[in-house]
Amino acid sequence: MPKTAAEDLRGRTEPWTRPEWLLLAALVVAGLLLRLYHLSAEGFGDDEVRKWLSANEYIAGRFGGEGVEHPMLMKLLITGFLAIGRNFGWAAETITRLPNAIIGGFSTLVVAQLGKRLFGRTAGLFAACLSAVCITLVGYQRVAKEDTLLGLFLMLLCLCFAEANAAAQDGRVREQKRWELWGAASLAGMLASKYFAFLAPIALVAYFWLRAGGSPWHVPFKRWMQLIGVAFLIWCCVNWSAFYPSTWRYAASYVSGQQTVHGSLFFMGRIYHNLVEYGVNGTPPWFYVVFAVVKLAPLTILFSLAGLAVALWQRKPAHRIILSWMAVWFFVHSLSGSKWGRFFTSVLPAFLLLAGYAASLLLARVRARWPRARAGLATAALGAVLFFGEAAAAVTHAPHYRLYINAFGGGDRNVTWFFPHCDYFDAGFREAIQYIAANAEQGAEISTEIDWPSELYAKMAGRTDFVHTLNRRGQACRSTQKSCYVVVQTGRLYFLNQDAVANLAQRTPWHVERIRGEDVVKVYKLAPGELPYPGELPGPGTPQRSLH
Repeated sequence: MPKTAAEDLRGRTEPWTRPEWLLLAALVVAGLLLRLYHLSAEGFGDDEVRKWLSANEYIAGRFGGEGVEHPMLMKLLITGFLAIGRNFGWAAETITRLPNAIIGGFSTLVVAQLGKRLFGRTAGLFAACLSAVCITLVGYQRVAKEDTLLGLFLMLLCLCFAEANAAAQDGRVREQKRWELWGAASLAGMLASKYFAFLAPIALVAYFWLRAGGSPWHVPFKRWMQLIGVAFLIWCCVNWSAFYPSTWRYAASYVSGQQTVHGSLFFMGRIYHNLVEYGVNGTPPWFYVVFAVVKLAPLTILFSLAGLAVALWQRKPAHRIILSWMAVWFFVHSLSGSKWGRFFTSVLPAFLLLAGYAASLLLARVRARWPRARAGLATAALGAVLFFGEAAAAVTHAPHYRLYINAFGGGDRNVTWFFPHCDYFDAGFREAIQYIAANAEQGAEISTEIDWPSELYAKMAGRTDFVHTLNRRGQACRSTQKSCYVVVQTGRLYFLNQDAVANLAQRTPWHVERIRGEDVVKVYKLAPGELPYPGELPGPGTPQRSLH
C-alpha cells in the first residue's frame, strides 16, 4: 500500500490507463443498452404524462403550463428529444424517457471517477461495473422522473468536494477554488433538477466534518456567499419558470394539501399515510433500509455493507464525504412521512461505491499474499462475479427491471408485497385502456386512479367520447345510461379506494393485464347505475343498484 492511501484525499489521482478506458467504454455501452432496450415497453406512469405534456408546451414556447411543481431542466432535455424524435416517429414514452436513460448510462463514468478519487482506481472500476448493470439503478433510470439528474449532480458535488479538499491538502490554491466553483455549479444542477433543498446540507456536513478531521481546506464566509451567488445565478438561468406567478400559485396550493390525490402508499402488505407532514407516523422510517436490502443483488448488498462498516470504523476523509452523503439523505428521507422507491436513485450510487471499495480492499489483501498472476486472476474473477450478479438479474428481467426482488426478500414472488406502487409504476395500464378503447361502447365511463394517463391513451386510441373519473366514493360510476369500466392496479391501493377494491375483488374481472405472471391491472365492467363502493348511495337520478 502507498504511504498515502486514496482515502486520505491527497494529491492528484492517477489517470486511467488505455485498457481501463476501454473497459469503461464497454461498461458505458452495456449500461446504455440495458437502459435503452425497449424503452417504451411500459406505458406512461401518472407523473410521466405531465413531463410529456410540459415538453409539448415548451416546444410551443409556453413555459408556465403543466408540471410547474418541478424544475425545468429535465423538461428542457425532453423538449430537445421531442424536437428530434417527432420527425422520426419515436414513441412518446421513448422520447420522454430518453434523457434519463442516456444520462444514466453515461453516469457510469462519474461513478468511476468518484470511486477513483475516493478509494482508488480499482474501487472506481468495480463501482463502475456495478453502476452499469445494477438492475434497480437501470430500472429506475428508465423512468421519466427527476431523481436520475439529482443523483448525477449529487455525485458531481461529492467529487468536487473531494478534489477541493485534496487540492487544499497540497496547497494547490487555484485548483481548490476552481473545484469550489464547480461544486457550486453542481449544487445549482441538483436544485434545477429537483426542489430537494434539504439535500444541500450534505455539502456543509462534509465540509465541517473534513475540517474537524484536520483538513486545511478553509472557505471563508465571504467565499461561501460568492459560491451561493454563483449557484443561484446558474439555477436561475436554467429554471426561470420558478419566478412565474403560476408556479407560486401551485406551490401555495401544494403546501396547503390541495394537490394531494392519493395520500397513502401500499408497502409490505399494508397501507400507510404517505404525506410529508405525517413524519415517522407515515410510511415507516425503515422503508429505504428494506429497499436497499431486497432490491440489490445479494453480493452487491453484502459488499456494500462491508464497505460501509470500514468507512464507519476508519472515518478517513474519503469516508467522511460518502458518509455525509448517506447520513443526510437517510436522515431527511427517513423522517419524512412521504417515501417513494424512485427517490433511492440519488443515494444508490453510494452503495455501489462502497461495494467497489470493499472489493478493492479484499483484492489488496490477495495481492499482498499471492503471486502477481494469481492476484490478476482473482481480480478478474471477483469483478466478473459482482458484474454478472447484477447483469444476470437485469437481462432476465428486461425490460421490466424494477420487478426484481432478491433472495433476501424472498424472490420475485414478493414483488407485489414490497413496493408494488413504485416498482410497477403503472405498467400495464396503457394496454388496459387500449383494450377498453377497442371494446367499450360510445360514451362509456372509465374510472381509474390516474385519470390523466387514462384520457391520454384513450385519445391516442381515437376515443374522445369516454368520461374519465377518479375511483372515489361519490365520484366513480355516476352514469345511469352507460357502462362504467373500473380499472384496479396492483400497488395503487389506498385508504381512499380500498373498500371499492375489496368489493370488486368478489367478482370476475372483465379484463386482466399480466406482467411476468402477475395480475397487474384488472378491469371490471359495471352496468349502468352500478356502484363500486359497498353501501354507497346513488347520486341524483342514479338507480338503486349495487354490485351485490
